[in-house]
Amino acid sequence: MIKNKYPFTEEQIKEVFNTSLVDFAIRNGFKLKESDRKTFKVENMGGLFIFKNGKGFYHFTTGIKGNILDFAKEYLGLDFKQAVESILGIKAYGNIGSFYVYKEKPKKPFELPPKAENFNRVIAYLVGTRKIDKEIVNYFINQGKIYQSKEENKKGIFYNCAFVGYDENNVPKYCSLRSPSPKSNFRQDIESSDKSYGFTFNGTSNNLYVFESPIDLISHMTLFKLDGKIDWKKDNRVSCGCLSNMAIDTYLKQNKNIENIIFCFDNDFNEKKNYGQDKAKEFGKMYKQLGYNCYIHKPKNKDFNEDLIEKLTKQQQLNEDEEMDR
Repeated sequence: MIKNKYPFTEEQIKEVFNTSLVDFAIRNGFKLKESDRKTFKVENMGGLFIFKNGKGFYHFTTGIKGNILDFAKEYLGLDFKQAVESILGIKAYGNIGSFYVYKEKPKKPFELPPKAENFNRVIAYLVGTRKIDKEIVNYFINQGKIYQSKEENKKGIFYNCAFVGYDENNVPKYCSLRSPSPKSNFRQDIESSDKSYGFTFNGTSNNLYVFESPIDLISHMTLFKLDGKIDWKKDNRVSCGCLSNMAIDTYLKQNKNIENIIFCFDNDFNEKKNYGQDKAKEFGKMYKQLGYNCYIHKPKNKDFNEDLIEKLTKQQQLNEDEEMDR
C-alpha cells in the first residue's frame, strides 16, 4: 500500500480486475467471434484473442498479452488513469485514501506438458490433414521437437501437438501447443515459455529462413523436398512463435555463419494492413542495417501450409485425370 499515487481506492482497483474484458471490449466497439473453447477472436485485429473467462488477452501476431488494463492501454491508447476511468465508467476526483498496487503473481517455472502414450493423433494431423512429409515429421519427433501431449483436468483429457524450442545446452525453454483436430482453433504457448528459443532446424548453409509458426516451417521444408531440385536439409530455419524477433536474435548469436535472412511470414491482413508482410519489411530493414542480406519469400496463399495443400491437391487431381485418360 502506498499513499495517493493515483486517485483510486483499493476497492476500485479490485473492481477493475473483476471486470470482464469480454464485456469491456464489446462496450468499446470490438467485434468478437467464437474461436475455441477458451477464446474469442477479435475481428480485423490480426491474431488478437480474448479469453472467455474475461481475465486477459493474447495477440498471436505480435506476442503482446496482458490483463484488462494492458488491453485498454494497448488498443485504446489510454494511460493508467484513463484506463481505470474507462473500465469503471467513472472520473477520478482525488479520492482520499491509499492506492492498491496490483502485483502480478510470480510466473511458474517452465515445464513441458506430459507426453501421451503414442503420437498417433499428431502424426495423423500433420501428415494427413496438413500434408506435411512423414519423413520430416519423424525427424522432428526423433529430435524431441514435436510430440503429442496429454493433459487431464476436471473437463476431461486433452491431446495436443507440442512444438518445442531448446537452448544451446539442449534444455527445453519454449513450447507451443496446437490442437490436432481440424475442427479446433486451439493454440497456446505453455506458461513461462521463452520466445528467445524458437522451434528450429539447424542446417549447414549460410541461409536462415524465418517463419511465424512451426507448421509454416515444416510445410516449407516439405515444399522444398517436393521440388527435388533443392536440398531440404541444407538451410537453417527458425519459427518466431508469431512475429517476435527474439528467436531470430538468439539463432544469429549461436550461428555466426548466417549471411542471408529470408522472411517467410503469412499474408495475415485486415482491410488496412498485411501484418505478416509489414513485419517482414520492418525486420528486413532492421537486419540489413546489421549487415545481413535480407529477402522476403511470400506465400501464394495465406501461408506456406495452404500453398502445400493446394500443390498436393492439384497434383492428385492431375494424377486422377491422367489415370482416367488411360
